[in-house]
Amino acid sequence: MASAVIRVAATSAGERIRGRSAVTRRDQVPASVDQLTTEWLTAVLATGHRAARVTGFRLGSGSDGTSSRRAITVDWNEAGISAGLPHAIYSKSTPSLLNRLLVGVTGAAGAEALFYSRIRPELDIGAPAGYHGAWDPRSCRSMVLTEDIAVARGARFADAATLKVDRAAAESMVTELARYHGALWEDPRLENTWNLLRADDWQRMFNARIGFDRGAVVGMRLLPDEVPAELRGRGADIRAGLSRSLELNASGPLTLLHQDVHPGNWFTLPDGSLNLYDWQGIGRGGWSLDVSYALSAALDIEDRRNWERDLIELYVDRLAAFGGRPPSPDEAFLAYRQQMFRGFIFWTYTYLVGRVSKLQTDDHVRRIVRRTGQAIVDLESLDSLDRMPRW
Repeated sequence: MASAVIRVAATSAGERIRGRSAVTRRDQVPASVDQLTTEWLTAVLATGHRAARVTGFRLGSGSDGTSSRRAITVDWNEAGISAGLPHAIYSKSTPSLLNRLLVGVTGAAGAEALFYSRIRPELDIGAPAGYHGAWDPRSCRSMVLTEDIAVARGARFADAATLKVDRAAAESMVTELARYHGALWEDPRLENTWNLLRADDWQRMFNARIGFDRGAVVGMRLLPDEVPAELRGRGADIRAGLSRSLELNASGPLTLLHQDVHPGNWFTLPDGSLNLYDWQGIGRGGWSLDVSYALSAALDIEDRRNWERDLIELYVDRLAAFGGRPPSPDEAFLAYRQQMFRGFIFWTYTYLVGRVSKLQTDDHVRRIVRRTGQAIVDLESLDSLDRMPRW
């Protein structure tokens, strides 16, 4: 980790000193949208359409967090227009050293590039279409181009403070989770072709590289009003619970996991349905990791309590329809109870990081900590780890 940080820091410093040159070839990985040219955009967007050319482009609005995000409007010649090539593009890149340390050194930028370039075309889901994904593991530069769903599909974005998930939206959430889980259920490409880390290995990697689980315990101490009284002072138990839950998760059938299904990574379409974007944390593991995190983080506490059994039954039904082989509803509910730790750990750690560099609003973070912590208590998740699920 230390050598990787030194290497990336040196590369980033060199770019600042020398400046970043424009990119024109497909094999080049730009660090920033400021390096883009019509030649490069043609090379990555017009594959299979030899006569198509990008004639111009304009940078739109965006934001900065773990990565830098900008909208791009692309103009095409007649051949590109006739081919229906995309004009509303959304980009994610890693121009800053902080970007590269957060999502480059950890491998997240490479994972998202892999998802949009190779895995997304295999799935019939609502995620943005992927147009190009590339990263350079040495410098941790990365550039991902996707469909701009706000323009193309009228998508709306929110966070835990502003997203209200009603019953119909919650049902669309579990249906979407079941759709990609079922499509890649026990698919050998997850390991053999795409080399995705198993969820427990993924967590160990993050613990080693950025002190994820230890930092989360510190974050718990800084949030006495959000962490339920039953969990205060039990950081060691929560860390051990996370480790045990991931062992159980890895012992059953594995599928594609998004792994970061908090409210800010769902978008709402005009029909009210919810779909996922921001696929930089992908891995392989048991379905319940995504489902537990999604419902505990996005639903108001009372709604979760009232709906969760019905939603798990719906998920089981949908998973079978989309190609998975789910357990019974009772066994599925046990697995759901056992996987409540990841979301809580994510967001207590995020709160700690936010004391140094603000990546998410405090209201968003506090609500998720409150919701996921209460779910651990309500579902007696620590006690549930004594039982082995029957897959």
